[in-house]
Amino acid sequence: MPDLVCARCRGALQTPEVDGHWTCGAHGRVVPLHAAVPGEHYHLADAASSSGVPVWVPWPMPPGWSVSGVRRAGGTGPARAVAVALLGPGLAARQVELVVVAEEPGVGLGASYAGLPTTDPGPEVASLPVDTTVHTGGVSTPLWSLPVSDRAVYVGEADGRWLWLIAWPVSEWMVVHDDLRLVDVREPVHRAALIDLRVGALSPRLAR
Repeated sequence: MPDLVCARCRGALQTPEVDGHWTCGAHGRVVPLHAAVPGEHYHLADAASSSGVPVWVPWPMPPGWSVSGVRRAGGTGPARAVAVALLGPGLAARQVELVVVAEEPGVGLGASYAGLPTTDPGPEVASLPVDTTVHTGGVSTPLWSLPVSDRAVYVGEADGRWLWLIAWPVSEWMVVHDDLRLVDVREPVHRAALIDLRVGALSPRLAR
């Protein structure tokens, strides 16, 4: 089994046997990050069954899109963050990669995929104009864009957790749009449909 790493920087961790906490040399006490696994339905179902945060997947899946991996952060209890990677055709680029992260405050997994040195978005985002909305579990969810040059980054709050959507390349920001609908596959009605999802090769971005 691969060693767990820091959810913020992917650095090596000191195990809880030393002082009762997972500890990163650069970030102190952190949430451990498990290795990324391919997007097969049984990996998604396993993540959903052991997660304390939503496991968001677009539904219906846009034409030509596939699930290209899932990754969870947390110790022996329920996951405190889950990232799902997706791959599909873009409008300007041949391929677009989208990583959707749900996490508790303070984990920092979404910020790490966004290329930001923080753990959470600053409180000032709520004072900015809303850039777009998505539907999470049937609820309209406002999102704010963050200034990152090489990728499109949106963040908001859904079901009491941070919701991050990060897309590469930056020119394909339009994949996060008002009609995008996400469902939480922890819910039995949605978990039953996982077997019908198209699966792609494991995302190198997710695995970093």
